[in-house]
Amino acid sequence: MVRLTRLVLAVWILAGFPLISEAGDTFAGFQIDNKSQYFGYLGVRTPLLQTSGGPNLFVQVMTAGLGYSFKANGQLLDTSVQFLVPSLGISHTIGSWTVSALAGPQLRRIEEQRLNTNASVEHQIGAYGQVEALYWHEKGSLHAIGSYADLDNFFWGRLRGKLLAHQSTARCCSIYTGWDVAGMGNADFRAVQTGPLVEVPVGKVFLLAKGGYQYSSSFHSGVYGGVEVYFPF
Repeated sequence: MVRLTRLVLAVWILAGFPLISEAGDTFAGFQIDNKSQYFGYLGVRTPLLQTSGGPNLFVQVMTAGLGYSFKANGQLLDTSVQFLVPSLGISHTIGSWTVSALAGPQLRRIEEQRLNTNASVEHQIGAYGQVEALYWHEKGSLHAIGSYADLDNFFWGRLRGKLLAHQSTARCCSIYTGWDVAGMGNADFRAVQTGPLVEVPVGKVFLLAKGGYQYSSSFHSGVYGGVEVYFPF
């Protein structure tokens, strides 16, 4: 249960992205902490049905990989996880605000080293739901998101704000700075993650770097860093 909680923690830290275009969206990222635990992902969100004045339907698919180590009888063992999350969502835009919700299955494959024997492989399937609200303006944005995964009764929420720090008159490059605050947990686990971020749009591509401090009630506390890429199509 503890290792599954660690998996859901990493997934929901990085799985939420705003829908800011009227066509499709592609998003990818990578994060690592000071214990060399990492998480990488790639996702696509595209419209399914658009109506005049909304609401609109969309589909999203995300795939990802996670790696971390744990100790058993004093020996460090590795775990790798791959997962696929197809989902169906609905969104509605009112002025500068876009609100959306999505739901679907979460398919997991977990491969874990064992002491003095072959690695174990486990397949799991569960359900998740996610809601988000995005305020977007060329001078900045505010993004609130919350999610729930039923495999571990796990809740996650994040508030991200960005402001235009430097505006370029050329094609490149304006700079946005901001801050992330995230909280997560279930009956067995609580954690908070917070830190600054910098985003640079290059044409239609948004490049983001982030880092900060994470506190955990069950795992190690320390620092993290990561990059994200987002672009509409």
